[in-house]
Amino acid sequence: MASSLQNGINAAKAGRMDTALDHLKDAIIEEPQNADVWVWIAAIIDDLDKQEIFLEKALDIDPHNIPAQRGMAYLQKRKQDQSSKTDDHLSDHTRPISPFPSSEDAKKRENFSGWSKISPSEILKFQDSSENGVKKSKVSQDTNRLTPFEIGLLGVVVIVFSIIGILAASAIFEFELPIAFLSSNRPDLAVPPPYPGVFLYENEAFYDIRGNEGLPNSEEGIPTSASDKPVLVLLQDAANPEQMKLIYQNGDYVPFNVYPGKGEAELIRPISVLDSGLYCLQYDVGLGEDTINYWCFKVMIDGNNN
Repeated sequence: MASSLQNGINAAKAGRMDTALDHLKDAIIEEPQNADVWVWIAAIIDDLDKQEIFLEKALDIDPHNIPAQRGMAYLQKRKQDQSSKTDDHLSDHTRPISPFPSSEDAKKRENFSGWSKISPSEILKFQDSSENGVKKSKVSQDTNRLTPFEIGLLGVVVIVFSIIGILAASAIFEFELPIAFLSSNRPDLAVPPPYPGVFLYENEAFYDIRGNEGLPNSEEGIPTSASDKPVLVLLQDAANPEQMKLIYQNGDYVPFNVYPGKGEAELIRPISVLDSGLYCLQYDVGLGEDTINYWCFKVMIDGNNN
């Protein structure tokens, strides 16, 4: 059964704001310490003072909540700039949590007519063909006079504008580019996991990580990694890595990337190197603090264990 927060999100995405607000009010009672609840409420109401109160509450709970930080920055700027556009909304600035596209994005989407399909070679050889096909255009004549350096520079310009075009398309059509997949930091699996679960993957071996409702009270089921950027493997239908957080023993959250693995497995790897100590994947199923699941592992570098 979906939580009130999820029901509110679904209703907001469908444009049913009154229904979304009702669900989110229930979510406040069910999950008062979930920062996302307060961010979503702030995103769908129009009262600036209440929006600020709700975002402050979200930041009190989770000071690192990026949508709440963006929303607060927008409100502060709007207070300073009394000439802000009337069709500008807080939900435009709390993305990616907010599903609502900005008014400017909507206009771009309506006016978008497709990208040029002229290749670099066609640009260099472009001809203004007449019916007899004998007259060369000024563009073709000028191209023939280019030096090798100028041709190389033109190629670089074409590549740069192609990349800009792809980035613009991703913004207009709201799809994510697999930039993380192109990184040399991307891990790979030699074989898929032997069975469903959460694993520490090291030296082409899988070490089972035991799941706990609440923080574990023993060392059993907690493997140790000698890598400062360990790889975790998820083959777990009940756990969505996009909703997980990686937390260090001192309470700090650690940013990470998610990569596709073999089969249906998903890989998690920290963006930065880790210090020695205890780390846990934290997954809130939305039913209260007693139902937060943890998968914990240790990192021990150079024989030191904090």
